[in-house]
Amino acid sequence: MGVKRAGGYTFESWVGDHPPLHVHIKREGAFIGRWDIENQRPMDDFLVGRRLRNALRSLGYLVENGDDERT
Repeated sequence: MGVKRAGGYTFESWVGDHPPLHVHIKREGAFIGRWDIENQRPMDDFLVGRRLRNALRSLGYLVENGDDERT
């Protein structure tokens, strides 16, 4: 299991977890939902507010227009 923290959130991932590639998001120990890294969207019903968006971006889980340095 891999664990990363940013913006007050904890992001957990497991090797061999079911597709698509995703992370489980928690805040203060409470499960928020799963973020689909491959398709860049929530897998569960939760809002991606500014704080969570910034945390996802800082860890490389979210790539928005202008974030991707590849040309």
